[in-house]
Amino acid sequence: MPPVPLELRFLLCQRRVLPAGQCDFSPVAYKASAHIVELNNMFGQIQSPGYPDAYPSDSEVTWNITVPEGFRIKLYFMHFNLESSYLCEYDYVKVETEDQVLATFCGRETTDTEQTPGQEVVLSPGSFMSITFRSDFSDEERFTGFDAHYVAVDVDECTEREDEELSCDHYCHNYIGGYYCSCRFGYILHTDNRTCRVECSDNLFTQRTGVITSPDFPSPYPKSSECLYTIELEEGFMISLQFEDIFDIEDHPEVSCPYDYIKIKAGPKVLGPFCGEKAPEPINTQSHSIQILFRSDNSGENRGWRLSYRATGNECPKLQPPVHGKIEPLQTTYSFKDQVLISCDTGYKVLKDNVEMDTFQMECLKDGTWSSKIPTCKIADCGAPAELENGVVTFSTRNNLTTYKSEIRYSCQRPYYKMLHNTTGVYTCSAQGVWMNEVLGRSQPTCLPVCGQPSRSLPNLVKRIIGGRNAEPGLFPWQALIVVEDTSRVPNDKWFGSGALLSESWILTAAHVLRSQRRDNTVTPVSKEHVTVHLGLHDVRDKSGAVNSSAARVVLHPDFNIQSYNHDIALVQLREPVPLGPHILPVCLPPPEPAGPAPHVLGLVAGWGISNPNVTVDEIIGSGTRTLSDVLQYVKLPVVPHAECKTSYESRSGNYSVTENMFCAGYYEGGKDTCLGDSGGAFVILDDASQRWVAQGLVSWGGPEECGSKQVYGVYTKVSNYVDWVWEQMGSPQGLGELQLLVVQVLSLLFPVKGISKDKEKAGKLYDDRGEKNSGKLSNPIKFLSSTQNTYLVCGIPKFSRNLLARIINGRPAQKGTTPWIAMLSHLNGQPFCGGSLLGSKWIVTAAHCLHEVPDSEDVTLRDLDLLSPSAFKIIMGKLRRTQSDENEQSLSVKQLFFHPLYNPNTYENDVALLELSRGPVLNDFVMPICLPQRPPEEGAVVIVSGWGKQFLQRFPETLMEIEIPIVDHHICREAYAPLKKKVTRDMICAGEKEGGRDACAGDSGGPMVTLDTQRGQWYLVGTVSWGVDCGKKDRYGVYSYIFHNKDWIRRVTGMSN
Repeated sequence: MPPVPLELRFLLCQRRVLPAGQCDFSPVAYKASAHIVELNNMFGQIQSPGYPDAYPSDSEVTWNITVPEGFRIKLYFMHFNLESSYLCEYDYVKVETEDQVLATFCGRETTDTEQTPGQEVVLSPGSFMSITFRSDFSDEERFTGFDAHYVAVDVDECTEREDEELSCDHYCHNYIGGYYCSCRFGYILHTDNRTCRVECSDNLFTQRTGVITSPDFPSPYPKSSECLYTIELEEGFMISLQFEDIFDIEDHPEVSCPYDYIKIKAGPKVLGPFCGEKAPEPINTQSHSIQILFRSDNSGENRGWRLSYRATGNECPKLQPPVHGKIEPLQTTYSFKDQVLISCDTGYKVLKDNVEMDTFQMECLKDGTWSSKIPTCKIADCGAPAELENGVVTFSTRNNLTTYKSEIRYSCQRPYYKMLHNTTGVYTCSAQGVWMNEVLGRSQPTCLPVCGQPSRSLPNLVKRIIGGRNAEPGLFPWQALIVVEDTSRVPNDKWFGSGALLSESWILTAAHVLRSQRRDNTVTPVSKEHVTVHLGLHDVRDKSGAVNSSAARVVLHPDFNIQSYNHDIALVQLREPVPLGPHILPVCLPPPEPAGPAPHVLGLVAGWGISNPNVTVDEIIGSGTRTLSDVLQYVKLPVVPHAECKTSYESRSGNYSVTENMFCAGYYEGGKDTCLGDSGGAFVILDDASQRWVAQGLVSWGGPEECGSKQVYGVYTKVSNYVDWVWEQMGSPQGLGELQLLVVQVLSLLFPVKGISKDKEKAGKLYDDRGEKNSGKLSNPIKFLSSTQNTYLVCGIPKFSRNLLARIINGRPAQKGTTPWIAMLSHLNGQPFCGGSLLGSKWIVTAAHCLHEVPDSEDVTLRDLDLLSPSAFKIIMGKLRRTQSDENEQSLSVKQLFFHPLYNPNTYENDVALLELSRGPVLNDFVMPICLPQRPPEEGAVVIVSGWGKQFLQRFPETLMEIEIPIVDHHICREAYAPLKKKVTRDMICAGEKEGGRDACAGDSGGPMVTLDTQRGQWYLVGTVSWGVDCGKKDRYGVYSYIFHNKDWIRRVTGMSN
């Protein structure tokens, strides 16, 4: 094992790592005959000759101490007693280096304090120290001499180095016995191991304008560097260079630019070198491709240079905007590659080559001509409105105009049809050339049948069907006569039943009417070919005004029991919809409630059943004949309490069961009842609130006695138990018609109020609508915006609806009020720098990277960065134009910043931050919060991104811009960025198009990416603009901070639920 170096052994012994036997550093013993003593230990002791006895006269001893390079020598005295003299000319101790006297001492330490060392420590500048003791010829007082100690100490070359030529450029790192240098991020250590240079040979500029500077400008540029800047533009451009006032490159008074310089190569020409303090005059290179070489040597502290370049080309003629149109940007001159966007005023479309479009782009060509002629602006034309089924359309504008702002009105054929959603039916021709309704948008209204409202009023007093009275035509317009002819049944192959019209295509009846009449107990529906339905029929002898229809489908309830008649309900779908009129109208269905009709309520039943009260059921069945009444008859019957009905049938002989799916109606004394041929007919009750007739029951069965006998109640299927099943068979509640499901309930809205809202001066009507709906929610729900405490904020429902978008890179201006949640982050001087979104009443969500400086290395953390102070910027809500003031804008101050705890400023992971406002904005039509997501968006879902970032001309737009782009599969996005060594993590979400053309860009950071929840009718926040490479280029998707991934953190910080 090699020996341990002396300096290392000294340190190891100080820390008690080595055993005591290896730590003997005793000083060399003094020998009287030696006048020079060489010492190379790391520490030791020096004493005057004979110490502690008196030192001899006329003696001189020198101790030369040498320690390794990188160390210094510290000397201090424990005892000092020498003869005192003026300037120490007699006896003295002298401490010196090879070329410098460090100190001279003499005298007694108790009396001669100015000449003795006392507590002073002598420190050598290097690794050598010489100590000389001299005494003269006399020593009368017997002075005892001195006792001194020395120790080697490490030199901090980083702070104590005097040789500037050997100092580090950027960072110096000291270690025991030496030091080393390192450089800032982006720099490389030169071969001299102390100078920092930059690697700057791959700078390529392809934009038409730009700024180029020396590294670290305006701070001193790095030494020993060679930078190459290339400007490469399309042929046809000429590049001009303009150096700015600050120009400082090391020079020589006699020789031209021998140290540092700039050279410019433009084709075969080489311009320069340039150096000194005077900037070159403007340079027109006459070339579309140039190289700028900047070189520096290993010395100097000069500030460098800055230049701006601009590409020019042939100018194109000045453009004149089309009538009702505008040109953006509108400039006095245009040159090669300048692009303009032609758009039209609201209500007009760009027309080019007979093709309508929202915008049209033109470009100035190399030869000084435009790529196309100026298009015209044509007023938007919605065209002839589509016809409305069961309705008509009329023009409200003179001359039947169909252009922008023209109006039409749809109306349904009353009184048989009613418009769904209670809309006015008024449509206006929109600026996009589409007929639009304020409730339905571009969707056409729907005319649904009106139920339960016969064109003739039913009388209050009626008799009976058994001995009852004839119905007048139109009193029961829902009544259907069902004829079944089944040749498989012997001997009776034809029978009749009744039903009720539910819509233009559906009949409700009893299941036993449509069961194939077999001798066994199987439940098999008759074939649809054997069923004929007659509607609008009054007198069976005169069918001139009736409508006959065959069946397209026969549906029995799957649980129908032929023995107990439980679940005795069925549906017939007609082959063709029947036309509605005064004699053919549907009946209403009850709400799906198990209670059914209340006891003792009176209802009506109509039918063509057996009208002879002296014919028994057995006689009819036995004789094989069926006698129908010629004219439709009806009777009024009361609902019988369920318990009374059950008791009535339980007292009879036979197996009769009145289940919870049935109810009874009739009189105890008899005389009024339904009978054979009435089966399946509707038991209807008038709803007092709506004045509509509701089918509460279907004629099902009765006792074996004569129809209308005493204590024999008719049994009816309770329809309210089967409304859900009816919906399921017909497809949806809408298939039943606007009011087929009649829900009569009271909705009470309680509004506790405390205090007065100062921003409201008057109150208006909250809600005005009839309580007739075909689903469990109101068609015009009321939502509130309020700044008071006991109300809930509305999010994501702007008052102004947006149109379909074109293409922030190739996007289109946002319409006023369509993005009320967007926030502008602005410096106090009014310069915007990022976007954000309003959450709740006083929170802004934005990108975390908007709130700190750009990192200068790859391994920084948030605590290493210079963060924006809340007082250094402001939030502006209600903003539409970038630099000009808007009448609806509100300026707000920031109280506190919250960064995501896992935010990584190097990779942009969890790039999200929250800003708490000092006070919340006043919510109105132009300022509203966005909703937090309830679920992740679907892949391919379309999102909208908003911002004031750079556009296709690399200019910032004056107006807020929007784009509509799809969500991109995470794997596809990750693979697209893998070659660039960019990580797309799970807290990020991507959007854009593979071919490019539409993207967010510089200045959009932190802005919202939103999508519409079509079920809720609300917009919610999908992401915030985070990062990307080459805005709008092919295979360069925009990367956004994924809000759904971070919503739990947002809710914890803000205390919001949604």
